[in-house]
Amino acid sequence: MKAVGNYIIIKETIENIVKTDGGLELAEKHREDIRYRKGTIISSGPDILKKNDQIVFDKIAGHDIEDNKNIYKVITIKDVIAIL
Repeated sequence: MKAVGNYIIIKETIENIVKTDGGLELAEKHREDIRYRKGTIISSGPDILKKNDQIVFDKIAGHDIEDNKNIYKVITIKDVIAIL
C-alpha cells in the first residue's frame, strides 16, 4: 500500500490507559482533554515525511483503512502537527 498526493498512511501508537478519580479506565482516544495522537508513518506522498517517522496529528483527522487485517489511518499532510 502506497500513499499518493498529500495523503499519509500511519499506524497509530497504542495509547496508555488512564484511571480517573472515580476509578474509570479511559484510553487516550476517549479522553476529551487530549486533542492530538501519535503515530508511525507507513507510507507518505510528500517528500517531507519518511517511512517510520514518528508524528503527532489531530485525533479527528482522516479515516481508517484495513489492509491484510491491519487497521491504518489515512490523513493529509495538513493534519500533521509535529515530527518527533
